[in-house]
Amino acid sequence: MSCHRARRVLFLWVDRDRERLPVEPLERHLDECPECREHAVRVERVVLLMRSRCRRNAAPGDLAVRIRTLLGLDG
Repeated sequence: MSCHRARRVLFLWVDRDRERLPVEPLERHLDECPECREHAVRVERVVLLMRSRCRRNAAPGDLAVRIRTLLGLDG
C-alpha cells in the first residue's frame, strides 16, 4: 500500500470502521513506514480529543456511503 492510499483511509482505520477497509495492507504499511505510523498516531489523538470534547449528534444515514465514495472505497 502506498503512503498516499494509507493516509486516505486512516480515519476509517482510527475510527474502527473497517468494513470493506483493507486492514491488513494498511497495518503492514504502518509497521513498515515510520512517517505514516506517526501520522496515524496524530490522527488517533485528534479523533480521541474530538470524541471527548464534542457533543455527538446522529449523522445523516447516507454519510458513510458518501465518505466511502469520496475515498474510492465504493466497490
